[in-house]
Amino acid sequence: MKIDFGGHEFLLHPSGVLFWPEKSLVIVSDLHLEKGSHFALRGFFLPPYDTKETLIRLHSVLNELSAQKILVLGDTFHDVKGFFRLPAEERKLFDKLLRYEPIWIKGNHDGDFVPSGFKAFKSLVLGGLVFNHEAKAGTRLEISGHFHPKVEIVHKKARISRPCFIEDGNKMILPSFGAYTGGLPVTHASFRHILQNPRIYALGEKIYNIQI
Repeated sequence: MKIDFGGHEFLLHPSGVLFWPEKSLVIVSDLHLEKGSHFALRGFFLPPYDTKETLIRLHSVLNELSAQKILVLGDTFHDVKGFFRLPAEERKLFDKLLRYEPIWIKGNHDGDFVPSGFKAFKSLVLGGLVFNHEAKAGTRLEISGHFHPKVEIVHKKARISRPCFIEDGNKMILPSFGAYTGGLPVTHASFRHILQNPRIYALGEKIYNIQI
């Protein structure tokens, strides 16, 4: 689904990435790589396949869109040591991102860690738009992540929860892309403090414009 935001055309992709055709740029948020190994270290077993699954899906989308650049909106790893726990195959998949002139926005889970080859920013202005990990009060034309928005819908008498984009023409919050990430309902008070009369776009086989 194509939308206009801040005077630019964007594609909302069913995978959860935002594509900026004008710049051939994929924008993705909250991969939370190595979340499984993070919890395993603390005695809570999760199957150790989240990083591989997440990166394979991401590369598939990059190829599909013929993207030339990528911007990660923070919380790329689940903790500051996650990069150093990458198994060999997952490390190769991660290093393949260096082909895309990668831009790294610092998230709260990432700390001060920045992988080699990424241009790092706490906040970035590009084409008159502001890119932050977490939405900031008073910031105009801002694209961010952090909150992992999701929307609940009723379909055939079943309640279904889906990740979603949410935006109001001034701020846009991306869904989380990571395999093991949860979500915060768009009805939560956190969103009411950030967005005014937001539009909600749920992920599925295609993008669905949802009214709540």
